[in-house]
Amino acid sequence: MHRTLLRVVSVLALVSAAAVPRAEAAPKAPKAQAKAEKPPKLELERWRRTLETGSEAELDTTLSEIGALGHGAAPAASLIDALLARGASAGVLVAALEAEGKLAVPASSDAVAPYVAHRKPEIRRAAAQALAQTGGPAAVAALRRALAGPDPGVRGIAATGLGTLGAKEAVDDLFNVLSHDTHEAALSIALLCTPEQCDRLMALVGMLKFEVLEGAFVPLLLRPASALPDANKLKYIDRLRRLATRPAAAVLQTTLARLQKDESPALRAALQAALKARPIVGDTK
Repeated sequence: MHRTLLRVVSVLALVSAAAVPRAEAAPKAPKAQAKAEKPPKLELERWRRTLETGSEAELDTTLSEIGALGHGAAPAASLIDALLARGASAGVLVAALEAEGKLAVPASSDAVAPYVAHRKPEIRRAAAQALAQTGGPAAVAALRRALAGPDPGVRGIAATGLGTLGAKEAVDDLFNVLSHDTHEAALSIALLCTPEQCDRLMALVGMLKFEVLEGAFVPLLLRPASALPDANKLKYIDRLRRLATRPAAAVLQTTLARLQKDESPALRAALQAALKARPIVGDTK
């Protein structure tokens, strides 16, 4: 029930957990840490030969090997760029795109971008996912184009990717796909919107299905005051209160649970009042 809200909460929980410092290491940890941080061995020449002349199985194995090293294998990105430029079987292309995403080299976005318009859906989707990780202007431009495409899976990945990349210039594009039930666009708008754009998003409550917008509400209400003033959030809380539905109450309860103890007493009071079906004290006009 309300899977979109649960997914958003899970993402926020992971972000919070990542920010918590780990406990002090044991006395021997520095040596272990130094060993763990040793740069990976890059066999660039072997990889180049395999990617140029290897069998499909060898290509797949080598791409998995490179991708497993993550950003530490960034110098190998140009080798995969060349493979993408030459073309390959569908399976190899998907593996190459997945590896590009793991290396996360912005310069690779130029090589990845054409594949978001590929005839095969699995390749289009792998390319969109890779662009969300490689980033840069070429990735943003390609993902914005993908939002207007016919593949709903690609539209959803592109919408999420634009939010991940902080592409504020894409907010209007994200609004355009909300009417096509691209739920992921709502969350990205909530992460990127100016106060005026956030008001525009909340004005859609009651016009679009609640589940289309549901993923936006908690991140929107938890935006820092420097990005979205409390005066706006009080209006949004009151709008959700007036819906008087269980899904809206669940959003308010989740927001209250995730609000930091030392954060905005006015916002906390408004959430508590709304959950008791009481009018919000403050400017909600």
